[in-house]
Amino acid sequence: MQIKYTDILANAFSEIRSWRLTALLLGGLCTMLVIALIVQGSSTPVVLVPYGFETSQGPIKVAPGGNFASSSPEYLSQIALGDLGLILNWQPDDVGVQYQRFLNRATSDLYARESVRLLTEAKEHKAQGESQSFYPETTEVDVKDGRVQIDGYLVRWTGDKEVIRAKQRFNVTYRIQKGLLYVANVQLTK
Repeated sequence: MQIKYTDILANAFSEIRSWRLTALLLGGLCTMLVIALIVQGSSTPVVLVPYGFETSQGPIKVAPGGNFASSSPEYLSQIALGDLGLILNWQPDDVGVQYQRFLNRATSDLYARESVRLLTEAKEHKAQGESQSFYPETTEVDVKDGRVQIDGYLVRWTGDKEVIRAKQRFNVTYRIQKGLLYVANVQLTK
C-alpha cells in the first residue's frame, strides 16, 4: 500500500526550507554589517562640538588612536581649563561632586591611581569648611603630546580666612580613547 501526500504538506516542507535559508542569509548579512561598522568606527575621526565653541570656531576633529595632530589647540586649552576647574574650584558643599566629576574624565590608570586619595581629600576639605578657586592666566598647548600647561593663581579659604594664595603651574596630559579625550595625568610644577 502506497501513501500519497497532499500538495499542502509538500508545500509546507518547502516553505520551511526557504524560511531557514532566508534567516541564514539575513543573519550572515547582519554579521557582515556589524563587522564593517566596527572597522569603520575605529578609523573614522570623531567630530566634537563643545558648547559655545562650535559657534565661534566651527567643528573640531580629534583623530582616533592617540594622534593629536589634527586636534585644535584652542579646544585642548578649553577642555584642560574645564577639567582643572573640577578639582581646583570648589566649596565645602560640592567638593565631593567636583572631584567625582573629575574622576569620570580620567583614564582608568589615573582613576585607579588617584581615586581613593582624591575622595579622601574631598571629605577632609568638606569637614574643615575649606573653599578653593583657581584663576588661570596663561595656557600653552603642546598638540604633539596632548599636553596643556596652565599658569594662574590658586586661592584657598578656611571659612572667611584666606590661607593660601600662590602662583601655580599645572600640566594636564590627555589620551584619546574611543574617540574621546580623557585626562591621563595632572601634575603641579614649580
